[in-house]
Amino acid sequence: MGLVVEKTTGARLDMERFLMRLFFKIIFLAILCLCLAGFSWAQPDAFSQSEDEKFVISEQMTPSDENQFPPSGLKTEPEKEASLPSEQKISTEKKKEPLTRGQKTLLLNVGSMAGICIYGLTKWEYGESNFHFYNEGWFGRETKDGGADKFGHFWSNYALSHLYSYIYRKWGYTDREANLYGALSSLGANLFMEIADGFSPSQGFAREDMIMNLLGCGAGYVWGKYPSLASKIDFRIEVTPEFTFHDLWVVNNYDRHRFLIALKAEGFNFIKNPYLRYLEVHVGYYARGYEDYEQGGPDHRRRNLYVGIGFNASKLLQKFVDTRVLDYIQIPYTSLREDFPLD
Repeated sequence: MGLVVEKTTGARLDMERFLMRLFFKIIFLAILCLCLAGFSWAQPDAFSQSEDEKFVISEQMTPSDENQFPPSGLKTEPEKEASLPSEQKISTEKKKEPLTRGQKTLLLNVGSMAGICIYGLTKWEYGESNFHFYNEGWFGRETKDGGADKFGHFWSNYALSHLYSYIYRKWGYTDREANLYGALSSLGANLFMEIADGFSPSQGFAREDMIMNLLGCGAGYVWGKYPSLASKIDFRIEVTPEFTFHDLWVVNNYDRHRFLIALKAEGFNFIKNPYLRYLEVHVGYYARGYEDYEQGGPDHRRRNLYVGIGFNASKLLQKFVDTRVLDYIQIPYTSLREDFPLD
């Protein structure tokens, strides 16, 4: 009797796992169909921001304005295009976007979720368990990564919100729209991943991670809205290289990460000396000894706070390249630090 019950229970669990994996595959196919549909919606004369403005202007015109003919000597738009040389006509045609900014936005967000789904199915066994929560803890010594992963969630959401915002500005959104949509896209992608983690036997939905995701997206929005604040304070990650093959994959190796707040002298107008404006004050956190720790083995886990003086490499780089990537990444060995062990 017990054997029959065990077999029945096993068959039920296998069926549940099969249905969950089928569910995630259907989601992936639905996302793929949306992507393909997005391309099929695209038209050469698709609605764009500049056309939006033309539409508003045309609505404001009175019927008498619409019936007026252009003054003599002035050419209409079709006449102007007809009079252009063939080379200019070709360049004008090339400028027409195949997708509207709305379609690009849809594809970007759907594509982000599809990438998460693909990675999760192959690496984290999405759909192999029922939805469950996982209590990871915060910054305690006995947690999985000593809390370094929580700062990782904060930083990645903060940086990702600004990356999305940058893309949206390139697509014609206003600064205000791009900043808001960037934060929402970052939050949406990470919320999707956290919910999907809930169906992974090795992960689980972690409330702590989701809270740090929210805080990171919120900080990204606030820092994007107030440039004066962004000119004074950066949130950065520093990755210490080993100069080995392992340097190619350091995303989840928190034993090599430092997370810091950089207070930049260049953001304060009362500091006039051009050399002092390159200085920064750093306050950071890192954990070590967690990657190789095994239960019952030697315990070298430790957590550290630190303060330091750094060099504003981003300010120097901007003299040669128009980029602010070093506002998010701290170059190793460009600061002097004093550690304060917590263990």
